[in-house]
Amino acid sequence: MKKKITAWLDTNDDGKLTIEDVTETNVLGHEWMLLAGIVIAVGSMSNVLGYTTINSDFFWFCAAIAAISEYLEDLRKRK
Repeated sequence: MKKKITAWLDTNDDGKLTIEDVTETNVLGHEWMLLAGIVIAVGSMSNVLGYTTINSDFFWFCAAIAAISEYLEDLRKRK
């Protein structure tokens, strides 16, 4: 399974998954940051209003995904 994922994300076909491979495909870009922000905003508001009882760890996961994607997008722009 790991080999299949690495082969799929390895855009320069060097056999290694590096930061250049991930940023070249733009897998994590502004769209993912927007999606993570919307999930955090809607989810936290629905918790405050009592509609849901979503675990706060999920919100931290979404925030981490947004932060990582922002970092990768910044690396891609610096090239």
